[in-house]
Amino acid sequence: MRTVWSRSPVIVSGLLLGACCACVSGYSAGNNGWQLNAPFQMEANADLVCKVHIGRVRDVGAATSQLFPGAPEVRRRIAEAQVLAVIKGSCPASIAIEFQFPADDNAFWPDAICRLYTELRSGESCLVFLHGFDSPYRLGRIQSKARVVASRVPYDLGEEPLLRLLAEFRAGLTCADEMVRLQATEELGYLGDALMRRIHPFEIDGGRSRPPAEALKQARQAIQPVRSSPDPVIRAAAIISSFQLADPPTLDETLRIFRADPNSFGPAASEAKYGIRDFCVAEVQRRLIEMMDATTRRAIKDLNTGSTMAGPGGRPLYRGVPGFPYARFFRAALAMDAVSRSEHMRRAIANVIWIRYEEASVPEMILLLDDLVQSIRRTAVSALNKCVNRNLSNEWDRRTFYQMDAVSGPSDRKPPEQRLQDYETHEREYLQYWKSWWAERRNEPDDEDVEQTPMSRRETEY
Repeated sequence: MRTVWSRSPVIVSGLLLGACCACVSGYSAGNNGWQLNAPFQMEANADLVCKVHIGRVRDVGAATSQLFPGAPEVRRRIAEAQVLAVIKGSCPASIAIEFQFPADDNAFWPDAICRLYTELRSGESCLVFLHGFDSPYRLGRIQSKARVVASRVPYDLGEEPLLRLLAEFRAGLTCADEMVRLQATEELGYLGDALMRRIHPFEIDGGRSRPPAEALKQARQAIQPVRSSPDPVIRAAAIISSFQLADPPTLDETLRIFRADPNSFGPAASEAKYGIRDFCVAEVQRRLIEMMDATTRRAIKDLNTGSTMAGPGGRPLYRGVPGFPYARFFRAALAMDAVSRSEHMRRAIANVIWIRYEEASVPEMILLLDDLVQSIRRTAVSALNKCVNRNLSNEWDRRTFYQMDAVSGPSDRKPPEQRLQDYETHEREYLQYWKSWWAERRNEPDDEDVEQTPMSRRETEY
C-alpha cells in the first residue's frame, strides 16, 4: 500500500500566526524562500544577519526593478524593526530596513515573480540577511529572510555566527508553526555541510575545530527525532538533511519516501501550500537521491579528532554517509517505478555506485548495463572496472578490492576524452564482456562480509 502524504487541507492564502513565530505574507507559506542555505547567504550575501520583529512598514516611492530590467517599477518600502538577536555583525537595538517589492495592483507581476522578491510584513519575526553598515540597511531581493522562532534563543553552542545560526534553527525544530519546523529542518542540513568544511585536525589547528565538531554532533542528535515526524514533508526533509549531516537514517525511513504515491501530493498542491513545487512527492524523491550523490563528493571527517578518514595510500575516503546501507537501498529503489522511470534518479544512483564501487552493488552495476541512457551504461562499466579489476585486468579477488590502483589505474592511462571515444566506439564489446562475466560468476558462493541477501518483501514493495 502506498503512503499518502496529504494529511490536511491545502492552505491557499491567509495569515499563519503561531505562539513561537509569525509567518505573515500574502502567500500561504510567507514570502521567505525555501532551501535558503543560510550559511552561504550569511557568508556571501550579507554584512549583517539578525533576528528582528517587524513593526510599521511604509511605502516611500517607486524604484526601477533590478531583478528584471525593463519591467514596471517596483515599490520601495521601509520597515521599522526591533532587533531580537544579532548573528553576524553589529547594529543598534532598533533599525530601519529598506526593501523592494512589486506593487500590489500591478498586473504585470504574476505570483511566481513576486515570490522571487523578499517581503517584510508588519507583525512578523524573522531572520534577515542585510547589506550595509548603517540604518537603513538593505534587504536582499531574493533568499534574504528565514522563518525562525520569535522568542529569544540561548546561543549555547558558541558565539561564532555559524554556531548562532545552528542554535536558531535547532530551536525551530519544535516550533508549533509547521513552516518554521520545515525551514529549520532544511537549514540544519546546510549547516551540516558548512560545519563539516570548518573541521580540521585538532592537533594542527590548536583545537579551533572542536566547537564546530561538537555543534555537528548536536545537530545530528537534533535531526534524529524529526525523521519520525507525522508531517510527511518535514519527515522527508529530515531524511535529506540527515545525509548532509552525515547522520545515517535507517533503510526503512529512506525507502518510505519512495513508497509514497506521487499523486497524493503533486506539484500543484505543493505550490499552493509552500509556494514552490519542490515539496511534491516526485520532487522530494529526486532531491533525496541527488543529495545521496552530492554527499559522496565530500570526505568523511572523524568528529572526535577532526581528521579526515583515509583509505589505502592515505587518500581521503569519499564514501557518502558511514553506516547507511547503500547497496541494499539501491537494490530496492531500482525495483520501484518512481526510480526506474526517472533518468535523473538512475543517473544519481549510478554515480554513487561508481564512487563507492562496492562488491555488494555488482548486481546493480550489471542491471544498469541495460539502461536506455548511454552515459549511465558507461558509468556502470566504469564502476565494474573499479570494483572487479586490478589494473584494469579481469580479476575477481577481494584482496585487491580497495587497492588504489583499482581507483586510479595504471599511470599510462589514456586521457578522459580518448577513453570516452574508445568507449563509444567499442560499447557493445564492453557491455557483452561484462554480461558474460556476470553470467559465469553470479552463482559463485560469496563471503559472509558482503551483503548478497535478497531484500525482504516488506522492503521492496510499496
